[in-house]
Amino acid sequence: MFTSLYGNEAIKSYLSRALQEERLPQTLLFEGMEGVGKSLFARELAKHLLTGSETFEQHPDFHVLRPEGKSGLHAIDELRKCIDQVYEAPFVSERKVFVIYDAERMQAPSANALLKTLEEPPLDTTIILLTSQAREILPTILSRCIQLHFHPLPTECIINILEAQGHSSHFASLAHGSASKALLLATDSSFLEIQKILLKLLSKPFFYPDLADELERIELLLEPIKEESPVAYHRRVDMLFATLLMWARDQILLSVGGGISFFPEEAKVSPPPSLPTFEQVVQEARAAFQRNMKLSVCLQQCFMHDS
Repeated sequence: MFTSLYGNEAIKSYLSRALQEERLPQTLLFEGMEGVGKSLFARELAKHLLTGSETFEQHPDFHVLRPEGKSGLHAIDELRKCIDQVYEAPFVSERKVFVIYDAERMQAPSANALLKTLEEPPLDTTIILLTSQAREILPTILSRCIQLHFHPLPTECIINILEAQGHSSHFASLAHGSASKALLLATDSSFLEIQKILLKLLSKPFFYPDLADELERIELLLEPIKEESPVAYHRRVDMLFATLLMWARDQILLSVGGGISFFPEEAKVSPPPSLPTFEQVVQEARAAFQRNMKLSVCLQQCFMHDS
């Protein structure tokens, strides 16, 4: 069970045992950085729960809800439609499975509409929420879900994924444990350029106005995807903030003699940043971005804080 999926062995064991013992929770929240397999695990779990259709992608008892539109948020009308479907009988299987992508993209009215359903779903229903930012989900939602935290993928797993799709393994070392980031770097030259800028800024001190200019370049490189797909844009921005956090945690590891690093040696700083302080700064910057503050200004806060 789940043998075709990479990484997160503890979650594989937990889900496999829960299925075998018929004790799977009805409301699950898969939390972790982008590209570590949350959606793949959700779909594989759904395949084990659903029967009666040859084509899983079109299974009438498998329901997927994604954020949409220019706002990149979950529409409350679509969420209410989803809630209505929860209380309908399954079509061909004995159960129904609902997967809600980017659960942090629910605004308070949408999240509140879902509360009652998460608290007492029908016995024939499994609801799986996916998120890379559990902190942005209402505590009342979190309290109604069993949370499973997905860890970054080992580099060798990402190398296998890249090579299976005909890409260079070089991008694995730049992906910080995210398969989707590795594939994005391998296929999107603009995002690769953004990664290079970010690593350059992390490798040595930059000061205003040079720092502001470099961060403005990042924002300009992201502009086309912002116009094309707000959801994809927000995911790329999430990857940038995740990179900053991975870098800070890496510095702590290197400072105590750790031999494993997601970053090149030249990105090492001394002394390392205070991890709790830096994490708070990054979270505040990300929250400011969610309130529509200019991205380059938000990122600038992360480079000019007092560690």
